[in-house]
Amino acid sequence: MPSPFGIRLREFREAKGLTLQQVADAVGCTKAYVWELEMREGQKPTAERLNAIAKTLGVTIQDLLGEPIGPVENPNPQDVAFFRAYAGMTEEEKAKYHEVMKVVFGTTPKSGSGVS
Repeated sequence: MPSPFGIRLREFREAKGLTLQQVADAVGCTKAYVWELEMREGQKPTAERLNAIAKTLGVTIQDLLGEPIGPVENPNPQDVAFFRAYAGMTEEEKAKYHEVMKVVFGTTPKSGSGVS
């Protein structure tokens, strides 16, 4: 039975479009190990492995462990990926994003939504 960590790991992996083997190769472990992390309760990867998995999936260790992003509880993998991409943008890129939001939706995100 998968643990909450295993469920999140699988969701992030699938959202990124990666196979078990691709994650294993990137992290330097076996496909069976990644499968066990996803499917078996009680697996305890090292901090080094957690970091490598998070880096491979484009998320943080906190995302893998299920720590909420600000006021958002249980964000789905697509929300996390979008937030991380937005957070990595330059101020100029963010301004362009807001202009597109105005054109497409007639508004920008509400203040306090974590997006400025």
